[in-house]
Amino acid sequence: MKIGIVILNYLNWHDTVECIDSLADQTFHEYEVVIVDNASKNESFDELYSRYGNEENIHLLQSNENLGFAKGNNIGILYCKKVLGIKNILVMNNDVLFTDPNYLAFLASQSIDSNVGAMGTRIIGSDGGNQNPSAIFHPSFKAVFREFSFPLLRKYKLSGVLNVGRVIKRKLKKQPAVAENKPVSVSNQPFTLHGSVLFLTENYLEKMDGFYPGTFLYYEEEILALICYKLGLKLVYLDEVEIYHKEDQSSKLSFNNEVGIKYEMGRKSVRAGMKVSLMKIDKIRAYTNQYPYLFKVKKSGEEKSYQFNGG
Repeated sequence: MKIGIVILNYLNWHDTVECIDSLADQTFHEYEVVIVDNASKNESFDELYSRYGNEENIHLLQSNENLGFAKGNNIGILYCKKVLGIKNILVMNNDVLFTDPNYLAFLASQSIDSNVGAMGTRIIGSDGGNQNPSAIFHPSFKAVFREFSFPLLRKYKLSGVLNVGRVIKRKLKKQPAVAENKPVSVSNQPFTLHGSVLFLTENYLEKMDGFYPGTFLYYEEEILALICYKLGLKLVYLDEVEIYHKEDQSSKLSFNNEVGIKYEMGRKSVRAGMKVSLMKIDKIRAYTNQYPYLFKVKKSGEEKSYQFNGG
């Protein structure tokens, strides 16, 4: 199995370099790295090109505009599929580090059943905890209301209401308090795989050209879980290997940690999730696979423009 590794960069090229450099100790070498620079308005593209522009198995792409998480990654996914002919793709944030030298070898050795759409592994966050998997998100009017109300409560310094509500809810259900980021048990309930590192299988990618392109940031992995369900594919969590996630480095740099911007994007993504939950899979596939993309690839002094219009 050859693996495509898609890494999305926006402004924060230092983390991208560290991520790629952490690949050096991997025992598995049948991979192609596709870096997608999401139209960074700094020196990112030039810095990355100066380091990797002549590397045979590293490809540097740049979008014509900042497309966000889903569409930005889709450029790299399409390049892997249509240009490099790679069928299984590891999509990862640029603030992730390979800490296990056998990580890629383990993924490549997996016998993937025909009903598996995506796989995830242990992801160790900056707090030392495992971020994978998490409870599945159910898009609903309640979820939209929550996304709208939380910023207002915080704005008017009423965020304590949220904690009171959680305590009351636990008491009514007679449940003990648990850490919100505690991984769910994969044996007894549906789950979502963390979006910082996702292994998209050939089963998923032969049907979908990447992520649903109706979001800019947030809830992409939850929408992925919805789509897999509609496709009759399942998610698989693998606990045997781990990878390290520094967490939200690019978003802090991109939005100056502006909470209001993040909530606005979250609200839009929740609405997109509700839309997906109500759509038939044929319509989801048509929208995703026909979405147009423009980008350029620069390698060994030569620059080439690409335009994918679906199909």
